[in-house]
Amino acid sequence: MVRQLREDDAEAVVELYRVAFGATRPIDVDEIVSWLHNPELRPEWLRVLEIDGHVVGYGDIWIQGDEVALEVAAPGHWLTFVEWAERHAREQGLRQVRLFFPAGHELAGILAQRGYRHWRSAYTMRIEFDADRPPSPAPPAGIELRPYRPNEEVPVREALNECFADDPFHHVATESSFREFYLHKPGFDPTLWTLAWDGGELAGIVLAYPYAPGEPDVGWVSVLGVRAPWRRRGLGEALLRAAFRGLHDHGLRRAGLGVGAENETGAVRLYERAGMRVLLKSDNWMRSVGG
Repeated sequence: MVRQLREDDAEAVVELYRVAFGATRPIDVDEIVSWLHNPELRPEWLRVLEIDGHVVGYGDIWIQGDEVALEVAAPGHWLTFVEWAERHAREQGLRQVRLFFPAGHELAGILAQRGYRHWRSAYTMRIEFDADRPPSPAPPAGIELRPYRPNEEVPVREALNECFADDPFHHVATESSFREFYLHKPGFDPTLWTLAWDGGELAGIVLAYPYAPGEPDVGWVSVLGVRAPWRRRGLGEALLRAAFRGLHDHGLRRAGLGVGAENETGAVRLYERAGMRVLLKSDNWMRSVGG
């Protein structure tokens, strides 16, 4: 039967991800439990497939605009969740269903038979630090870099939405979703959020966390954004290096981030200049289901 996710399913879901994706989609119990306590995530959208008392599949959906995004880890039972997402899209009059998973995975063949097509790709990039502290960031003249302060939630949220307004995968951060997905994200530490101020204007942000889900020894740069008037001046690299320095000070010797593969001439090159390398490529597959 398919039922809602429970806290006592967390270990089984972690194992499903390991079986389904190996080391390419690490996740941990704390991350899964955090979904259940996130009021932005509807409980009926987090589901497991149970057969003979064993959890054999996991899937969740997220609706953004006219799209249903499906996250799934269900080896041998993929279609149970794919059909659920398609059915939900049709019932709600939504236009398309999208899945995101490591390039070359068996899901590609399964989805291709159902009329899905590859749309866009993304890279997971990684850097290995040595024992020496990373170089100090060098922001453009007149820019001050300093850690996030609690009363700066609104300008950070506004900058986040402005910087990624043209990103097809950006979920607009409302007051509540910013609180749940950023401020309440496991591992949140305000010293790892660096803001770039030009006088009283927020020019850019980098939001880092002291671990990545399933990889406690890997720091994660969740967001790096520079507002349009301050771009092409080296601020993005300065913010990235500030994040590296902060993660290194936390005792971490590896850090990662995700970036769209279509940004090869911009963001990817910036990250490569800072010493990062592509670790993994993942793909988005999409199908129109009407609506």
